[in-house]
Amino acid sequence: MLGGERIKSQSMPKWTDPFDPRRLGDWSFGTGPMYGRLAQSLEAAIDTGQLPAGTRLPPERPLAEALAVSRTTVVLAYRRLRSTGLVESRQGSGTFVARGSFPRSRRALREDTSRSFLVDSVTRAAAEEPAGTISFMGACLPAADDLLLEAWAAAQSDVRGLGGHAGYSPQGLPSLRQTIATWFGRRGLPTTPDEVLVTGGAQQAIDLVARLFTTSGASVVLEDPTYLGAIDAFALARTRLLSLPVGPTGADVDALRRLVTEEAPALCYLVPTFHNPTGTVLPESGRRAVARLAEDTGTTILEDESLAELSFGSEPPPPIAAFAPRAPVLTVGSISKLFWGGLRVGWIRGPRPLIARLTRLKVTADLSGSVVSQALAIRVLPHRDEIAQRRRRESLARLDHLATLLHERLPEWSFIRPEGGLTLWVRLPVAAAEELARAGVRHGVSIVPGAVHSPSGACRDHVRLPFVLDAGQLREGVDRLARAWDACRGLEGEKRLGVIV
Repeated sequence: MLGGERIKSQSMPKWTDPFDPRRLGDWSFGTGPMYGRLAQSLEAAIDTGQLPAGTRLPPERPLAEALAVSRTTVVLAYRRLRSTGLVESRQGSGTFVARGSFPRSRRALREDTSRSFLVDSVTRAAAEEPAGTISFMGACLPAADDLLLEAWAAAQSDVRGLGGHAGYSPQGLPSLRQTIATWFGRRGLPTTPDEVLVTGGAQQAIDLVARLFTTSGASVVLEDPTYLGAIDAFALARTRLLSLPVGPTGADVDALRRLVTEEAPALCYLVPTFHNPTGTVLPESGRRAVARLAEDTGTTILEDESLAELSFGSEPPPPIAAFAPRAPVLTVGSISKLFWGGLRVGWIRGPRPLIARLTRLKVTADLSGSVVSQALAIRVLPHRDEIAQRRRRESLARLDHLATLLHERLPEWSFIRPEGGLTLWVRLPVAAAEELARAGVRHGVSIVPGAVHSPSGACRDHVRLPFVLDAGQLREGVDRLARAWDACRGLEGEKRLGVIV
């Protein structure tokens, strides 16, 4: 346990103000003293309004118990916040967020990077993991080195040809857009190059759509759980996130219909093909129903197909847009999962008027994507089928290995084998994912707790485990997870965490 302090309570402590410390996310990730990380997380909550001026913070001991740390950790964190003027102590009353001391302009530059605490904790952890840590944080395969090197050599002549021009191509190189359009056509969605916008990966595509279609306070439907980067993008846009349940066959279409009817959302973000993180596939009947909903209501659907080529069995159904060619359905894709995460090339496919508007918006963000990366993408995409088959074999072998290890070392954990993708969505017997993540840091393994993937903060009994590591790393990683889990559960003389109920 963090700080070595025994936790006697079996329920979350209460205090006067409605502040739930679990909303801080997995603040314990990263380097530096524990009290410093806690202070940073509380500061971020103050910056972005989760802790408004005048809010009474929890007393030191109850907060320490809730977070499973020593009281000293909380005392030092509060002391740091007082030294910067962020909080103030009132004798006999407690510690409060200082009133009137933090005008928005003073923190405007930092607000954008700290708005989504859970996702920010993952970003910090990925950048700050101690040497030797086994990381289950990222769902990205190693680069397809042999192909990339060959393509890079071939693309150099293409780059020389492009060098005679200014180097700006706001919508993307025409030949790349044609290649992407042809691929959509093969999958039952006839597409022209003018219906494609090349972006800096799928993440930029999602961000652009969020910026175009939403305003502060607008409602957006997201699956629960969903891709954490989408939660971040829509939280940054200050939207109201509406949770859509995900079952064994993907999104609950009936629930989606009710949400659209009752809430009139500005946008619905779905991952119908090898859903991140559950690996489910929305069947064709569900896709047709979503397409009809978009047609009938005019609701914009943002369909994320970043993992669509990583199947472990039969090919998935066509994209949702294939069933409603004239409806406001936008389809996002990327070559990051198939070829390499460092090759930041993605796209948005949609009706021409929407693509034109998104292109104008993109110009304000970066003028143009890198044509060098696009030239390389043009060279690797003709090998899409070959690489997809290779990736499927590699990923399936890693999935089988991870599943076997979990059955052997952690038999009380459960999961449904995904139909494709790169992640295993694992259920714990108790809602202790965040506690496990903290214990994992101490045992040299990092994981993403389920709440990070939940727009409602649910899924606290789940963890996401990507199967992108080699066999040796997977075995060592699961061994470390097992030791961390034993520590959480109070085995081998360890104490049981009071927050595990």
